[in-house]
Amino acid sequence: MNTRKFHRFVGLVLAPFFLITAVTGIALLWRKAEIYGKETKDLLIGFHNWEIAAKYIGVILAIGLIIMALTGLSMIVRFYRRKR
Repeated sequence: MNTRKFHRFVGLVLAPFFLITAVTGIALLWRKAEIYGKETKDLLIGFHNWEIAAKYIGVILAIGLIIMALTGLSMIVRFYRRKR
């Protein structure tokens, strides 16, 4: 499997999880404004940290994000090297 296909596969698998993390992170920016109650805040924190689903999903997602960044950077470097 080449880098582009691997990058696409990892991105497709992890995209829903990244979206949930991003949306809950945005909602948590206003946690001190008391827009929502403590129960909602605790639920958002649980989803954002992935404590609700399983203990190590956050670590897996972090590794996936690192892989996405590194494979994306390697594709950019190869593109500009071929361009010269």
